[in-house]
Amino acid sequence: MLDAETTIIGAGPYGLSIAAHLRAARLPFELLGTPLESWRLFMPQGMRLKSEQFASNLWDPQRRFTVQRYAEAVGIPYQPLGNPLSLELFCKYADWFREHAVGAPREVRVTCLRRAPSGFNLQLADGTSFTSRRVVMASGHMPFRFVPPELAELPEPLVMHSTRIGDVRSYAGKDVCIIGAGQSALETAAILHEHGANVRLLARVASLVWSDAYPTKPRSLLSHIARPEAGVASGWESMAVCELPRLYRWMFAPERRHRHVALSYGPCGSWWLRDRVLGRVEVRPGSRVSSATAAVGGGVRLQVQGPEGTSEITADHVIAATGFKVDIDRIDYLDSSLARSITREAGGIPALDSRFGTSVPGLSIVGLASAPVFGPIMRFIYGAKHAAPLVTGSFKAKAAA
Repeated sequence: MLDAETTIIGAGPYGLSIAAHLRAARLPFELLGTPLESWRLFMPQGMRLKSEQFASNLWDPQRRFTVQRYAEAVGIPYQPLGNPLSLELFCKYADWFREHAVGAPREVRVTCLRRAPSGFNLQLADGTSFTSRRVVMASGHMPFRFVPPELAELPEPLVMHSTRIGDVRSYAGKDVCIIGAGQSALETAAILHEHGANVRLLARVASLVWSDAYPTKPRSLLSHIARPEAGVASGWESMAVCELPRLYRWMFAPERRHRHVALSYGPCGSWWLRDRVLGRVEVRPGSRVSSATAAVGGGVRLQVQGPEGTSEITADHVIAATGFKVDIDRIDYLDSSLARSITREAGGIPALDSRFGTSVPGLSIVGLASAPVFGPIMRFIYGAKHAAPLVTGSFKAKAAA
């Protein structure tokens, strides 16, 4: 006997958006997880979203619970461009969205997901279990954190991925080396510097790249046509990536998609970070860490290859702002037998149909893990705009059959 029709694992932006669509369609579901848990526990205080306010919505079918509606409800200014949301404000908005569009999730962690005769069996951290006909894996980005091999052997807190730095106040007075040149590296550098850390940024690129500020004043029709504002960046290529993920999946061979996702929207800092980094944080462009060892007496000793040869750097902490690599085998609750039965496009990249379904009937995967299939927009909140109605539409069709 089944205990649930549909279960969503993960209460981040994708899980909440899918739950809102299922609720509106009056399809029963279970939502498991603490809302925006990784955002609240690990993202640094003072962080701002990379996406502009107009592209930072969670998604319900009628668009009744947008960032703009939240701003109007609580009496704060709404600015679609030029003022990205703070982490604190986004979390408050997400709580408001969940309260109105979703309801309360079961705040419990899934420890094992395996196949069952009529669907799936889910083991939970509280010792209970249940069965579900369908499961949506909306587990976010945390399982896919990538730390380069030369750093990966050192334990936390000597080496931390940028998504796990925790309380930024604990770094005051410490020497911190940040590896990377993208938004995460640059914003982490700015925030830690502003909280009293001695920060050094090591970047492989020859020079840092900064995005252009979105225009905050009204633009002419001709200007909009020439370079439209898209969910991520601006321009027609970004518009296509943001609005046509199914066409992206259909048009390009897997190898080409994987390469494009890996290389597109590369290391770049938001325009509003530039003055918080340049002239304030030591930046070493053209630098690559060749080895890392624990230093005698504490800290990390780095061997760094740079434009002027090899140098040695010692730091109390090293933060790897080195992105993510999709590999569904790294999802800790996924039973190994079930994982092996999921058809792959390559390595740990799942093959997905046009509505995010895997080769295992009833199992769907959304969010970052779907980016190599549907494009780089699935690395961003904006991608939930597409995933939520497509997954829900698939379930509605099966329920009606």
